Amino acid sequence: MEAAGVAMGEMEIIKLNTGERITFAIDGTIIKEQNPIEINWCDKCQKWKPLDFGRYDGAQGLDMIWLCVDCK
Repeated sequence: MEAAGVAMGEMEIIKLNTGERITFAIDGTIIKEQNPIEINWCDKCQKWKPLDFGRYDGAQGLDMIWLCVDCK
């Protein structure tokens, strides 16, 4: 089977726990983002949010949950 005239696009992979991005370009080059944003899962709104101005809550010295800036 032949696939003449079919062009592939770019693909981007994002690691949700670190925010690291890897882009695979059309010409085969791989681009890695050097300064990924730091994100974490907000336990209240159940979304990935930037770590900026969020806070950890816990008990007895343990970090139990993380709240984003909107939920804290």
